[in-house]
Amino acid sequence: MDEPSPRATATAPLSGLRVLELATGVAGPYAGRLLAMLGADVLKVEPAGGDPARRAAVDDATRPGTSPLYLHLNAGKRTAAPSEGELERALDGADVVLDDRVRRQVAGGPLDPARLQARDRPPHLVSVTAWGFEADEPGQLGDELLAQAVCGIMALTGDPDGAPLRFPGWQTQYLTGAYAAVAALAARHADAFQHFDLAWIACGATGVEAPFAAWLQTGQRTAPAGAHPPRLYPTGALPCADGYVVPGTIRIHDWMAQCAIYGREDLIEDSRFRRRGVRAAHVHELWDEIGPWYARHTRREIFDRAVERQWALGMILTAADALDDPHLAARGFLGTVETEAGPVTAAVRPWRTEGIPASPRETPARAEGWRSANRLPAPEAGADRAAPQGGLLAGLRILELTVAWAGPFVGRTLGALGADVVKVESPASYDGWRGPHPVPGQRRAADAPLSYDVAPNWNSLNRNKRHLALDLKRPEGRALLLELVATADALVCNYTSGVLPRLRLTFEDLAAVNPRIVLVQMPALGATGPFREAAGYGTIIEGMGGFAARFGREDEGARVSQTFYPDPVGGVHATLALLAAVAARAHSGRGVAIDLSQQEALWLQLGEAIVAASRDGRDLARLGTREPGLASSGLFPTKDGEWVAVASEADLSRELAAPESRTAGELVAALQRAGGRAERVANFAAAAEDARMRPFLEPVEHPVTGAVTSVRVPLRANGALPDTLRPAPTFDQHSDEVLRDWIACREERVAALRASGVVGGQPGRT
Repeated sequence: MDEPSPRATATAPLSGLRVLELATGVAGPYAGRLLAMLGADVLKVEPAGGDPARRAAVDDATRPGTSPLYLHLNAGKRTAAPSEGELERALDGADVVLDDRVRRQVAGGPLDPARLQARDRPPHLVSVTAWGFEADEPGQLGDELLAQAVCGIMALTGDPDGAPLRFPGWQTQYLTGAYAAVAALAARHADAFQHFDLAWIACGATGVEAPFAAWLQTGQRTAPAGAHPPRLYPTGALPCADGYVVPGTIRIHDWMAQCAIYGREDLIEDSRFRRRGVRAAHVHELWDEIGPWYARHTRREIFDRAVERQWALGMILTAADALDDPHLAARGFLGTVETEAGPVTAAVRPWRTEGIPASPRETPARAEGWRSANRLPAPEAGADRAAPQGGLLAGLRILELTVAWAGPFVGRTLGALGADVVKVESPASYDGWRGPHPVPGQRRAADAPLSYDVAPNWNSLNRNKRHLALDLKRPEGRALLLELVATADALVCNYTSGVLPRLRLTFEDLAAVNPRIVLVQMPALGATGPFREAAGYGTIIEGMGGFAARFGREDEGARVSQTFYPDPVGGVHATLALLAAVAARAHSGRGVAIDLSQQEALWLQLGEAIVAASRDGRDLARLGTREPGLASSGLFPTKDGEWVAVASEADLSRELAAPESRTAGELVAALQRAGGRAERVANFAAAAEDARMRPFLEPVEHPVTGAVTSVRVPLRANGALPDTLRPAPTFDQHSDEVLRDWIACREERVAALRASGVVGGQPGRT
């Protein structure tokens, strides 16, 4: 075979990593695209006839040439002919294989895990399928709607009395692809062959983990809140002079700031609007008061004023808007990708750090062989350290300065793989997701004690961590954190971009005590760029990240989901960023700063829209609940009050003529008999009872709540899902232990730190 010249820069994080991509569609190719952007040498072997994504519809429009979906997913890769000899040679050179077949399809062949493991130098295998490696069939590109129906994603979407709503695009498949890239790098820490088995439905469930956990642990059934949840109003997609914006009104500050911006401070004291609970009963009256102000102002005018006052608000951007967005341009998120039909604009940089984007910005068009290269050294992460728990990442030490969902997601995922993760909180400035909440089982009297250790979403997202209560605003607290940094591998922070500089904990400050430290910052819009000071969270990022422009009914202009889905999307990409930086450190010898934007992470999972807008000059059409390119698709009501998801190439108009005349079970059976593909739309209760979903839920014994059920981290390795080894910590639970284990702090010093209030305490009490 030819030996092409090296294609990744010497400083690329994954330079030398060889990835053989046999998967088609979205999940596997997205993993390959992420790894290629980080410098991996990705060799794509397409089946006869090509990857189906080449021809995939992205909306109802007829588009000439290669699908925007394929162009987005496959830039920066090389291709090889799909021959048996080529496959064997590629397997000999690969470090990681990305595949999308189930056991039945590979049994006895070269991709049978047992045969791979028996090779002299086996590559790790990452399998991505709809229902899991042991299922009867792997699923197909058009099964996205069905996977969302099964895993619970649609449990809280839609209106209280209307149809559920699907997430736009291929979200369970994209999320699985991001997890697959994480698995590929985690496998590099193993001494032996690893087979990761990732199911779309399992990864999709983590996309709604917080509300799923709340149902699992309380049993309280929450109805969809609709497009404009009354208790959070003003919120949702609100029309303005040139489109839509998404205001945030969760914090008291947000309400005060927006009233000042409206020039309507009188609303603050208006008895109809004074408190959030009262405003819920007067939504239409409030819109009558503020709607004319929105109608007079553009998105950018409103956004700029919000940033000035730190009011959490986002513009709803379409892909066409993204092409001209000054913030995305300043951060270098978009670039030119060369295709057979000419250049297009696409996402080329997953986050900002040294050495990326690393791969050539072109899509594969011809068969090429594997090049010779120095392979990426195996990562090292404190092998001499005593780890509190085993796993692939045992010895890796992570400090967390995180709140809510996106940041804690990183440590929870790495902790499940064995990393020693320490969450640092101050009693005066703790994670608001803690609550307080009533202790389960207590009477609901007004004077019943509340706890900061029982919130279901907090306890789900902070498993497999230890806890350190530390006051970082005091000089002694900052100095103590830097002592911990000196022995850490990474620090993860999802505070707004100005917090670390104010605490004098910039990357330069951290690197001064530990040149090998990796800093992962992940504010809503990133730590750099003209919009870096903007406050934001899930619904706002849905607007800024292209989700809201495509989500909702076909006849809506825009909508946000109220699920905070951008949080897990940002979290899984930040997890990958951290592991890539640790891998790069093995050959560079030094740490790096990661500047990850949750907005950009969401755009990565909707990137086909950017390619389409660039090439075709128009935004994707809204599809509502339909699956693009299929004869029969959508959600259909049944006589028992349920909904059935249909996504089939077969014309099922006869079977769907009167869906309300059948129960959900009867309709699914009839559709399947007719050769269709259909699933019941599951709420969280139904998802938890589904035999395909039950393995991805686990019981966890917590010291305050007792036994609770949580959504598992979906990284099944060699047949086993990672168990929770530690429940979420109670506040201050491990402070003494962490100081002793990490920096050999003597008892007398710990006692003095506690006596002075630098260490210890409880939320709300200093």
